[in-house]
Amino acid sequence: MIDSIKHDKYSILSMQFEELDFIKTPRVSAVIKEKLESLGYGNIILDINNLDYIDSTGMSSLINISRRIKDKNHEMVVVCSSTKILQLFDIAKMANFFKIFQSMDEAENYLRTRK
Repeated sequence: MIDSIKHDKYSILSMQFEELDFIKTPRVSAVIKEKLESLGYGNIILDINNLDYIDSTGMSSLINISRRIKDKNHEMVVVCSSTKILQLFDIAKMANFFKIFQSMDEAENYLRTRK
């Protein structure tokens, strides 16, 4: 469902499913919370490149996850290359809550240089 890889300055959480909707969001949120606790709530790259669909409950969940991480003085960034989802994020002003990168390299470079 969600793979995780821990690096020195950040961890990567990769969503391995295509839809994040009101049915899947509660389970996904619980799994992410467990992963964050095991990773120590450090800086996170959330890779959502496999997503084809996200609804408002899914977006709300991403905002809440980002806030939990910020409360621990760390940052979550999102990697997404789907034009459809990026357009939706733009309409919903998701960039107000977390940085969005179109490639993993961009996100990793950003967090490597973050203090």
